Amino acid sequence: MKTAIKQAMIPALFLLMLIAVQVSAHEQHEPRASCRVCGMWIDEYRKSAAELVYKDGSKEYTCGVACMLREIDDAGGLSAFRSVKVHDWVSGELVDAQTATYVLGSNVIPDMVPNYIAFAKREEAEAFAAKEGGEVIDFTIAYDDVSPVGTTAPFRIRTAVTPGKGNFSAGIVYGYAQKDQVKNGDSGIEPADFINANKAQPKAPSESQMMQQAITVNYSPTDDLALFMNLPWFEKRQGTLERNPATGTVGESIANDDGLGDIALEGRYNFWRSTRWHQFASVLLGTTLPTGEFDGTRDPLVNPLAKTNLISKGAGLQLGKDTATFTGGLLYSQRWKNFWMHSSALYTVNPENGDDFAYGDIATVGLALHYTPNYDLMLGVELDASYTEKNEDRGFKIGNSGGTVTNLAVVSDWRFLNAFGGNFKLRSSVGLPIYEDLNARDAKNAMGMPFTQVQLGEGFFGNLSVVWTFRDAPDY
Repeated sequence: MKTAIKQAMIPALFLLMLIAVQVSAHEQHEPRASCRVCGMWIDEYRKSAAELVYKDGSKEYTCGVACMLREIDDAGGLSAFRSVKVHDWVSGELVDAQTATYVLGSNVIPDMVPNYIAFAKREEAEAFAAKEGGEVIDFTIAYDDVSPVGTTAPFRIRTAVTPGKGNFSAGIVYGYAQKDQVKNGDSGIEPADFINANKAQPKAPSESQMMQQAITVNYSPTDDLALFMNLPWFEKRQGTLERNPATGTVGESIANDDGLGDIALEGRYNFWRSTRWHQFASVLLGTTLPTGEFDGTRDPLVNPLAKTNLISKGAGLQLGKDTATFTGGLLYSQRWKNFWMHSSALYTVNPENGDDFAYGDIATVGLALHYTPNYDLMLGVELDASYTEKNEDRGFKIGNSGGTVTNLAVVSDWRFLNAFGGNFKLRSSVGLPIYEDLNARDAKNAMGMPFTQVQLGEGFFGNLSVVWTFRDAPDY
């Protein structure tokens, strides 16, 4: 227990260290006004910031027009305010938000997305759009079009939206997954019932558990490129029912392992987006670094089917793959006011490692639908389906590996605190496989009696994370 607590503290301490670096750079400016919506420092966004004065005389600021529109919408409309003013992009003077003209979808992203930029004079907005691109619109169109958030972040797939240069986030994640049913094709059965149904069945998996603690980091070096890193720590447990060949009785053995997993690195490049910032298409490229341990110890006995000594430790208990893997694919996201849809199609190549073992390649498609009733909350459902090829050991295909799995998850995202020039979110998801067709292999023992090599499925999964997001203001 003490070891687990220490391991759980490592990601938390690392996240606090990252936040402290940002805070220390700004301590001399305290106290500082921050955006009512996203928490960004107002003094870093003076060229785009907005000022909102409520009916009771209280005053709030937002980092830009997008957050201003969200605050107006959240308050019930302009009637909740005495005045709403934005900074004219040309003169820097505060002007009435209703009479200002806006450019949306240009090459300039001064604050949060979508990138509305305010102008006191329409002709200056038109000149800006002619140079930097974008659509010239009035306040009514901007207000009707804005969504509560610039994008949502799926859990098991990726968004095609890139948030703008200088965007940074760091998170700590706790995940849990459990499998507890023997699968033979698409049918499932309790492990004890499975092994007891066939006296020739020497063993069967009983339950697997995986706990993950991770540090995640996202950073956007440009407006069109977003980089991601996941540093995981795994705790794995695998139960196996084994029949005593002498007595025929069945007992259970437990295997455990824990340690650093393979570090995942990804990059998303947004190659197309609509002027209104409601449709996005991106390409994703990723890899994993072989930082997790792979135990290549082989069984001393030759496997009669493979005619070679196979690796003893099950693939599910390994902490890493002992080789770099490569992922590529396409992402598409679209918004309809308060709803976001994200979709992905990815393929992962798992090369053979130095121990002549290769995990099966994986093809995955995913779809997420998120609802954002306001800028603090997201609720959604996500569906992903994957096909995994069989693992190979010295060229021998492992019969009870690979197959097709479709998962369904409910997800939520709650922004609970603005602090340190950014905001904190509590993210959660829980789900389960709704369809599985997993590979199995029929075999015979030394006496010629048939049995089946199977794998585990069904069960459930979930994760909980806290993420801090900050954007280093661009220099315009």
